Amino acid sequence: MEYKSARYIVFCRVLGFLIKTTCYIAILALMSLSTYTFYDGIAVNREPDGIRQLRGQISDSAEAFVWPDEMVAWLKIDGTHIDYPVMQGGDNKWYLTHDYLGREAMSGSVFLDYRNRQDFSDDLSIIYGHRMNNDLMFSDVAKFADAEYFEEHRNGLLKTPNGEYELRVVVHNILSAEDNAYEEVSGASLGLGSGKYLLLSTCNRSGRMKRDVLIMEIKKRPNGLICESGGV
Repeated sequence: MEYKSARYIVFCRVLGFLIKTTCYIAILALMSLSTYTFYDGIAVNREPDGIRQLRGQISDSAEAFVWPDEMVAWLKIDGTHIDYPVMQGGDNKWYLTHDYLGREAMSGSVFLDYRNRQDFSDDLSIIYGHRMNNDLMFSDVAKFADAEYFEEHRNGLLKTPNGEYELRVVVHNILSAEDNAYEEVSGASLGLGSGKYLLLSTCNRSGRMKRDVLIMEIKKRPNGLICESGGV
């Protein structure tokens, strides 16, 4: 009887040790996951390095601005946080996870649909951007659903290496992400009539299969600024 009792005690101690060890491992795993999630969130909701410097350069001396490779424009909507370089790659995937210098960046870049012309001469040009926290990237697009905000932030500017375009916001809408925007959405299909338009597209937080879009009429300035192009 004493022998069985001793074995039982040993068994309980071993079992207790295993339970404690398992708990410790689980706690460490949760702590590691929380730490990763925390820093991952910071990385996602942070502008790529160098954006502020570029913003200052193109604002201070647009004529002397040296355009990095694959940067086709600079987009700014007055009174909002939308003030970013516009890239264009060989597809619509690369700049989802890369910055304006081609470096890996979880926040990605604002970019023009690869099927659009770089001179924005298409009837409809589409620019994509992540919807991030802290009013970054295209977070402000959703704010245009508010009528008062819409009326107070209707003007913008698009700078390119070959000239400047005035922007006028005309519509905020929510479209299905299943639609191929470039092929199925046009000024005519949206009831906008003739003219050239710029469509900004970003995620809608009500569902993964929807997109917040902001549509602006785009007109080139008669005496648009001409900038020197080049690489970095």
